[in-house]
Formats: sequence, C-alpha cells, structure tokens
Amino acid sequence: MKPQPLPKSENHNDAHESDQRQELAAINELRHRRISSIINASVEEEYEDAKKTQMIGYMARCLVQATLPHSDPKTSSFERTNGLVTLSIVGRKSIGVPYGSVPRTLMAWICTEIVRTGERELMLGRSQSEFLSKLQMENDGRYIASLRKQAHKLFSSMISVTGERPDSDLGLENVVIAKRAMLFWNPRKPDERSLWESTLTVTQDFHEEVLDGPVPVNLGHLHMLRQSPMAMDIYTWLPYRMFLMHRANRPKVQIPWHALQAQFGSGFGLKQARRGAELTDAQHREREDQALRDFRKQFLRRLKEALMFYPEAREAIDHDTSCLTVKRVALAIPQTKPFKLATK
Repeated sequence: MKPQPLPKSENHNDAHESDQRQELAAINELRHRRISSIINASVEEEYEDAKKTQMIGYMARCLVQATLPHSDPKTSSFERTNGLVTLSIVGRKSIGVPYGSVPRTLMAWICTEIVRTGERELMLGRSQSEFLSKLQMENDGRYIASLRKQAHKLFSSMISVTGERPDSDLGLENVVIAKRAMLFWNPRKPDERSLWESTLTVTQDFHEEVLDGPVPVNLGHLHMLRQSPMAMDIYTWLPYRMFLMHRANRPKVQIPWHALQAQFGSGFGLKQARRGAELTDAQHREREDQALRDFRKQFLRRLKEALMFYPEAREAIDHDTSCLTVKRVALAIPQTKPFKLATK
C-alpha cells in the first residue's frame, strides 16, 4: 500500500510550526548576542573604572608561581616550588627573609609602578606617611614598623627563580629586586616631609622580569585580603592559572593536593610531622597525611575568601581528597588591554 499524502492543512501547519521555531531561534540568538554585548560592555566599563581609580595593578610572574613565606620561617633562607618553578630566597642572617602580607603589598605596588611608568627608579614620596598612602596602608605605628622591617628584608634578599621544563635543560636565573634605596624619611616623624623625594631603584634584571610578563590584579581586592597572605596568593594565582588554560585551550585541570601544598604551604604542619626521630615510618606518614589534611582545610577556607572577588570561578572549582579541579571560565580581568602574560 502506498503511503497516503498528508492533507494540505497538516502540511501547512508543519511548515508554520517550522517557521515559528526558526523565528524563535533567531530571536534567542539575537537576545544571546545582546546579553553578551551588555556583559562585555559591563566588564569593559568595570575595567575602565578600575583603571581610572588606579585599582588595576600587577604582580611579578615569579612571585605568583611560587610565593613568599606566609609567616616568619625563623631562618635566613627559604624555598618553595610549584613543581615547575622553584623560588629560593636567601637573606642576611642578621635580617632574615620577607614574609606575610606587607611584602606582598609592597611587591604589588613596585610591579604596578614599573608597568605604569616603565622606569627603574620609583618615587616613594617625601614622607613615610605619603608612601603608606600609596600602599593603601593605615598610617599607624603597627604598619610603619612592619613596612620598615619587611622592606629591609625584601630589598636585602637574593631571590633565585629556577625553572625546569620537559623540553629543556634546567635553567637558573638570579633576580635581585633592589639596586638602591634612598630613604630620607624621619622614622620618628612619619608625617614630616623631607626636602628630597625618597626613591627605590630596582635592578635591570627585575625590571625586565616584571615587564616580560606582569600578572594583572585588582589592587583593591588584593588589599581587602591582606589579613591572609595565603588568600592573597590564591587571588593572584587563580586568574594566572585560568589564563594558562585559555592559552593552552584546556577545558579543565586537576591539581593534586600535595602539589598545592608544596606551592602554597610548604611548611604547613610539616615541621611538626617530621619531629620525633623515634617515630616509625608509618607514624611519620600518618603525620604527613594529617599535615596535608590540615593544609587542604586551610586552603579551601582561603580559596573561599579569594573567590569573593572572582565570582565567575565559584562554580568552576571542585575538589575531593586527591585533587583540586579547576574548569576554564572567563578571565578575572578581560584580556582586551595591552598587558601580556607569559607562559613560562
């Protein structure tokens, strides 16, 4: 039996429904484009507002990949790695190495000024209060003493960045941050203005390191995280990690917890875990496992704080007991401006 043709009315109805579906799809496409345009315009406007208020800043790439100590290591040397890049700091025995939120704030300002001016000599101001204002730090005794102490540690340290790639030999680069610091402030009278501008001159090597691949950050957000150096580190690291995913076209990455512990908390609980020579191998392993669990708990707490300022990434991060999973989402700062992030 031959199939009977549909009545013309039914053919007409099907054609009409098809036209409606196509029209609806076209409307949805236009709506999607309009919403995307509004979102992009909003992001662009936010970037311009941040730039006008001098809130867009930069951090040196080497200090994003491997970070400074969170607390006083009580030693004149320190080392931290992310598996590919190792940061080693050697300070003077009588001074020590920089740690905490103050040198991170100081480094963000230095790197931002290098990118903004292109100069090696940076103007710090005619008084200590003026410089504290530039750093968005309160002008009180606590910050004054901490700034003086940490700046001394930072500028007198040798920072070595060691990078190892699968396709190349081991590379070593020694980076000294400060070549010369001319400070004319009266430490007992922080508001007193001197006759000369205090300056900091960075080395040519550090100047080139910063300009070769500055990592953009929102300084306002970074300052709001100052109570936790680890949260500051996560806030600068996550957008950089996201950029690398965009660059490599990777939809997601899985990072083992032990690798994150080495990068962000190499001393977190491990000193206690390694104490006690009389412990058996099994007891040592249990202590190290507990140290990793403690680090994971602390990292997730600080990650939650950092994500307050990167809402796009909140639903893109998952975790279990073995690793942290990060899915690719929009960059925290749109890649529409002439900044460059290196993939080294």
